[in-house]
Amino acid sequence: MYNNFSSEQISGKELSYLTDTFKNEELMAKLCVQAAVHCQSPSLKHTMTQLAQERLQHMSILTNALQQQSGLTH
Repeated sequence: MYNNFSSEQISGKELSYLTDTFKNEELMAKLCVQAAVHCQSPSLKHTMTQLAQERLQHMSILTNALQQQSGLTH
């Protein structure tokens, strides 16, 4: 689903969008971790932890997509 890139290079506008998306995912992950640390409710703590993990996964997907696009190997 996320690996359907053509051989064309991404544009500057697309790179800017991906950079903004990455920063937003990073911020959301940090906020979810902070909320989980301070939560009193176990169910809310679990939900915040789960959301943080999802954000980190999205960051990983974005990183891998950019590496594939640029031809870098990890």
